[in-house]
Amino acid sequence: MVSELAASFDPLGTHGEDPYAFYAQARREEPVFYSPRLDAWVVTRFGDVDAILKNPEGFSSVNSLRPLRDLYPAASAVLATGYPQRPDHVTSDGQDHRRLRTPYVRHLTTPGLVKEREATIRKRADTLVDSFADLDGADLVARYAGPLPLETAAELFGFAPDDVPLADAGSRALFSLGSPDSTEDEEERAAVTVLAFQQLLAEYARRRHATPTGDLISDVVAALVPGAEPLTFDQEAELVATFGSTFGASHITTADGIGSALHLLLAHRDQWELLCERPELVPNAVEEVLRLEPPIPTMFRRVTRPATVAGVDLPEGVDVLLAFAAANRDEERYPDADRFDVTRTPSRHFAFGAGVHTCVGAALARVQMRVALQTLIERLPGLRLVPDQRVQVRRSINVRGPLALELRW
Repeated sequence: MVSELAASFDPLGTHGEDPYAFYAQARREEPVFYSPRLDAWVVTRFGDVDAILKNPEGFSSVNSLRPLRDLYPAASAVLATGYPQRPDHVTSDGQDHRRLRTPYVRHLTTPGLVKEREATIRKRADTLVDSFADLDGADLVARYAGPLPLETAAELFGFAPDDVPLADAGSRALFSLGSPDSTEDEEERAAVTVLAFQQLLAEYARRRHATPTGDLISDVVAALVPGAEPLTFDQEAELVATFGSTFGASHITTADGIGSALHLLLAHRDQWELLCERPELVPNAVEEVLRLEPPIPTMFRRVTRPATVAGVDLPEGVDVLLAFAAANRDEERYPDADRFDVTRTPSRHFAFGAGVHTCVGAALARVQMRVALQTLIERLPGLRLVPDQRVQVRRSINVRGPLALELRW
């Protein structure tokens, strides 16, 4: 029998923009509950989420990012003409997961890579601020929070400047597939864009396989398809899948993190002013933002064998939704958990997951958030929210951040 609390859970409606009061009630009354809307068991406490993430054998990642509905037939027909869907390092388990993940880890942990990119990110941030500093105000999601990680990711992957607009549009279209807000026509158009993105990624894979250039695409191709033989269709399909999802995740989620940081800091004016006075607190502020408003607020797992979580028996084959956004505010873990405090001593949270699936780009994302805030604190300390604006967040259970943020200075 579904409880009244569980039946009321509406992550894209009533609890979309502000789910936190509901999550607090769930942690107290029913920390693991079955949601009919999601056909999944929702897990809300820190310890339970942590245990599941650290048990990949018992909780599979194959459905980590499953959409909330099937694709429209028209979109499915378009996608059927392109590369077939393949698992990536987020949606795979065991040996396949290790094989797909390792090249990213090796590239992103190259000695000096993040430090070297930090200087470039700072120059990029300054250039973006130059483009709007003389205005009275702007939407800083569109002018700053979005472009900064997009340009960083494009350089990391090795995209030519002329190809960045398609890579941006294609990755956003890929993330939009299965959205409950899309009409059939909109989803069909998104599928066409995804197809063009696939062709772009396949072309880069073939080029870098023939002539490596030291970028991320080159290194992943060399690791997954060693040798000089031409790529097969199946090899291209796997490379297209891993590059498409990883590129989108690398810039969309970081943009959401920067946008949420600006919103939280400026909505809590005392915290922004404290940061301006004490810029050494910026790393703390980044962790506090990631804890309170994780860019990836939830993720699915599938039970591979009977399990018991918080006293609830889960049979093999059911889905669980790990509510990172709930676990990150668990009062048993964080004192005064709902309070935004940039002086809080950072402790572990789930903004980047945990266990074997911990986000491979966490270090680079943190650097970009830190630089984004440091640059604005130095150059536009008078930043403020335009009064009375309704800040809408992305309608999704998997990614969360402000769609626009009108600021003045």
